[in-house]
Amino acid sequence: MIERPMPCIADTLDVRRLIHVRTSCAALKDASVSRPVRARQAALEAARRIVRRQGASHLTYEELARESGITRGGITYHFPTKEDLLRALVEADLKAWDVASVEQAPLRADASPEIEGHVRCSLGAHATGVGDLVAGLLSAASTDPVLLGIVREHEQRRFSDWVWDDAGLLRYLALLAAEGAFWRSYFQLPPSDGAVDER
Repeated sequence: MIERPMPCIADTLDVRRLIHVRTSCAALKDASVSRPVRARQAALEAARRIVRRQGASHLTYEELARESGITRGGITYHFPTKEDLLRALVEADLKAWDVASVEQAPLRADASPEIEGHVRCSLGAHATGVGDLVAGLLSAASTDPVLLGIVREHEQRRFSDWVWDDAGLLRYLALLAAEGAFWRSYFQLPPSDGAVDER
């Protein structure tokens, strides 16, 4: 019989919280949505495709109507200004990153699930499609630096109850390393070897 160390209560609670978040994410995906919500989502997906292909400066209501099949009036109902549309795109991308991080986190009591999920998401971003989210974020922020405020607020919430002891510092260094690896992969800087990332 293999002896395993007893998980501490905090780790067990993290795993329970992770299971709850995963269950909630799955329920949200399966819930039926109303027509206006579907139209809003379709407009955001079309906006993301436009921004990915051409950049945020090419995101116009006319182009979005063509790409999404939604009328200009339908688009402006959800997004009265281009800034509202870009803000919603950035917020949706951050939420998608968080969901992808949770989905890739291990269900182990001996790990820090939110950190390991973020690391796995960062290293496998292209394989999971999460890396594509960054293109929209970068492009949108380059046209309106105020949009970076949304990212700053998101990060502020993430670190609001962070404990900066030795373990917290190591977790933070793991995040920094993962984010650095993500950017190296995103810009295809050498060495760009998936086998190394997997290890």
